[in-house]
Amino acid sequence: MTKPQTDETETENVLRDVRRIVRALSLASRDLARTHELTVAQLLCLRVLRNTGMLSAGALANALSISPQTVTGLLDRLHARGLIARARSETDRRQVLISLSEQGEKLLVATSPSLQDRFVERFSALPPARRAALAEALSAIVSLLEADSLDAAPLLAPGHALTPSSNAVEPILETTLAAEATGASPATTG
Repeated sequence: MTKPQTDETETENVLRDVRRIVRALSLASRDLARTHELTVAQLLCLRVLRNTGMLSAGALANALSISPQTVTGLLDRLHARGLIARARSETDRRQVLISLSEQGEKLLVATSPSLQDRFVERFSALPPARRAALAEALSAIVSLLEADSLDAAPLLAPGHALTPSSNAVEPILETTLAAEATGASPATTG
């Protein structure tokens, strides 16, 4: 007969599991940087552009749930690598529209399914009652960690955002995106 776990052991197990989640996100981010020389934020921008077509920088910032200042740095780095194209709007010459370049599309094709892609597939396959129980438990953990007031999109790093056409989820964490936009290593944001 097994001995029941103490409250302390249960707490340690939960904290260990939370740390494993954080490490998995950090390792996935490092792997993306190593294999494709991309940050999570850059991958997210490319995926949103692939799913939506041309967007202004402001609309892209809204789609990513990040500030216009953050998206500007991201776009500058993607443009320098030839992964996006910029063009003046034909209807409003003051507006610059951003689109995915052919090189950007090729890079997206070369990226393997992300941690979030795999999570979404596995989570979606669970019975509805199990998904609801997991969501409720995770919400409780967020509250216990006093993180429920933090603004966050429904995304992991890396992965993909909810889009009307794909019903998928893109990766995004505002702090990760902001750090990456300023040139910080993705490994330091996890």
